[in-house]
Amino acid sequence: MPIEWAIILAVAVSDAILLAETSFRLDASPELRILADLIPLAVLFVICRRWRSFPRITHRLAHLIRTVLALVLFTNVAAILNFILTGLLPLPRWDEALATADTALGLNWLDMYQWLTRHPAIEARAHTVYMSLGPEMLILFFALELLGHHNQARAFLRWFMVSGIATLGIGTLSPAAGAFVYYHLPVASTTGYVSQWADLRNGTLCTFNPFDAQGLVVFPSFHATLAVLCAYAARPLRILKFPLLALNLLIVLSSPAMGGHYFVDIIAGIILAALTISLPGYNLSGIWRLKKNIRHADAPVFASK
Repeated sequence: MPIEWAIILAVAVSDAILLAETSFRLDASPELRILADLIPLAVLFVICRRWRSFPRITHRLAHLIRTVLALVLFTNVAAILNFILTGLLPLPRWDEALATADTALGLNWLDMYQWLTRHPAIEARAHTVYMSLGPEMLILFFALELLGHHNQARAFLRWFMVSGIATLGIGTLSPAAGAFVYYHLPVASTTGYVSQWADLRNGTLCTFNPFDAQGLVVFPSFHATLAVLCAYAARPLRILKFPLLALNLLIVLSSPAMGGHYFVDIIAGIILAALTISLPGYNLSGIWRLKKNIRHADAPVFASK
């Protein structure tokens, strides 16, 4: 079984066990709607695998559909696990320590945020940039798969999964309400994750609705992690790699103010991305592919002698 599907299965089994053994519940109707929406994609995947008339096109489409299916399924099961663990383990908040770490680095989050609110045009653009990460990921997966960079797309998917699970685990053990709450800013009352995070910790929220899923982890910043991963994954795309590098740099810069992240959250997210990319398994798989390509390239030379 490919590792990405093994990860999805492991997280789904964990969800099932926790739902059976705790008071948390899953809103079945929206969950079934998500699964139903995936059925046409699964059917199209089978058609692409069996249709031989245009092998190059159908092969790439099949890879793309499989990647999208894995992406949606993992995001769903990981969100359920994040929801349950946030309410199941309401450990002491780390906000004071994170804010102190910012100060120790000479970084003043509140001054930065107040400056941004005095420049509404810049604030609006920062919000747009911050919210572009999801669409960017989809565009990047489509571009990689349809242009034949399947190995890079698969590695990107694995980086997303591994870093997502790591973020979930770290965030569960070091929970934080975020800078909006810590500095008592009015925006906290209109920020979706703040109320959901608080309701889970005080036990008033026990039913998970996938259409209302929120990012509940402040430290490390998963936005920063994904921005680095996107920039790195885009390297094979000659036309897109530099624009996406610039976009992801802006996403990282906008994350403290738009996501209520402390500066150390951003630093931790970048470090997590670097560690994920450098995992031995990815390096070894790349070396194996390089040796395989060298063997294939040498074969015709020897055959011609």
